[in-house]
Amino acid sequence: MSIKNLGKESLIYGTGHVLARLVTFLLLPIYTHVFTPEEYGVISLAYAFIGIALMVYRYGMDTALMKYSVQLSDDEKATHISTIYLLQLFSSAIFSGLLFLIRNHVSEIILGVVKPEWIIILSGILFLDNLWNHHVLLLRAENKPFLYIFYSLGNVILTMAFNILLVIKWNLGIEGVLISNLMASGFIFIASLPVVIKKIKLLHIRSEVAKNILSFALPFLPAGIFTMIMELSNRYMLEWFEGTHAVGLFSAGYKLGIFGLIIVMGFNMGWTPYFLKRVKEKDAKLDFSSIASLFLGFLGFVVVLVSLWSSEIVRFNISTYHLIGSNYWDSEKIIPIVLLGYFFFGTYIIQLPGVYSKKITKWVPIFRAIGAITNIFLNILLIPQYGIVGSACATAVAFLLMSLSIYVKLYKIYFVRYNWLALCYPVFFIVLTFLSINTLGYRLAITLSYLLGWYYLALNNDERLTIKSLLS
Repeated sequence: MSIKNLGKESLIYGTGHVLARLVTFLLLPIYTHVFTPEEYGVISLAYAFIGIALMVYRYGMDTALMKYSVQLSDDEKATHISTIYLLQLFSSAIFSGLLFLIRNHVSEIILGVVKPEWIIILSGILFLDNLWNHHVLLLRAENKPFLYIFYSLGNVILTMAFNILLVIKWNLGIEGVLISNLMASGFIFIASLPVVIKKIKLLHIRSEVAKNILSFALPFLPAGIFTMIMELSNRYMLEWFEGTHAVGLFSAGYKLGIFGLIIVMGFNMGWTPYFLKRVKEKDAKLDFSSIASLFLGFLGFVVVLVSLWSSEIVRFNISTYHLIGSNYWDSEKIIPIVLLGYFFFGTYIIQLPGVYSKKITKWVPIFRAIGAITNIFLNILLIPQYGIVGSACATAVAFLLMSLSIYVKLYKIYFVRYNWLALCYPVFFIVLTFLSINTLGYRLAITLSYLLGWYYLALNNDERLTIKSLLS
């Protein structure tokens, strides 16, 4: 796969991811006008729990499925896919069953309110979401981005449609939000089931294969949990220190900062299969360096653009309503910080080829643990004094330290000669967005200067030629 193909696939995945996130993003005006910050805080805690719990449900099997689907021959692939899916089917049923049994004891811990019946809904969402995500992951491994996007986008469109019906029309409140997610997950699970059924071959399943898969996958479980802790634990920390009102405000601002995550995840969907195929080739490091310059330059531009115009985005009028309810406007101040954190997350993602090349995937949990521990420590330190701003800063610093840790580990064993001017250039402009200068002229000057300076000053000749080849 060439850099141009990577660009095309990342563009396809990125566009689909943008559309999916955009539909989800459009729920924000509904939630911020229908729910109080306290109620939206409960919804945010539910989503935070889903994110963390899914890491346990998968226990690294999604990574294993991607690896074996890309790298093995057809017969071996069928054996591994069949084994992985059946393991996931049985373990998901066990996890959801346990959650159902302890619902009376954990609802207040998970949601901040005593609602065990909502835990039942969450257990169903987790079971269905985990399985259908494995269905569409096979499409991604087979380089079928359009089908992958079809199912992913279908999920969020259905979720939004059910939210409009149950929350707005039928006034079911928070329970309507959860039921909407359950119904959408059920529809997509059924619709995508044929993708995996035709690949399941029960006679191919071998116990020794299951042992090898678990040996590869399980180290990713703590890595995934640490990532979710770093991403989502601040909701619970805010709930403990400041209450669900602060969780609602933080989640609204974090949602607006999600444009950075969209770029990172859209790129990573094409990046992972690309570097898995290219990592052992002779000139791979040169390509990885060029890709880092181009990807981080584009990501930095999105971060700068959204940061500069975040005030207008928040107050954008839709008919007689603002995009975000006025009760949530205080969340605007964390948007640039959240975006900066996602930029550092991008610098982490771009370094992953070295981890796979040197077969040091067992270090991944350590990198993620550094981020998670940093995030928790800084949340405890900063939330009491700075509230949601302190929590956002904690996450941004955690992503930075996670990226630095992987760089230090790889420096001697998998050195990539990056174009440091191109990598540091976006950071300089991101810092400029934190200055309290909000004039129209200043913002336009920063936007234009970024583009011209990046192309003509930061990039080298080979990287500019790569851009021209991508556009041709």
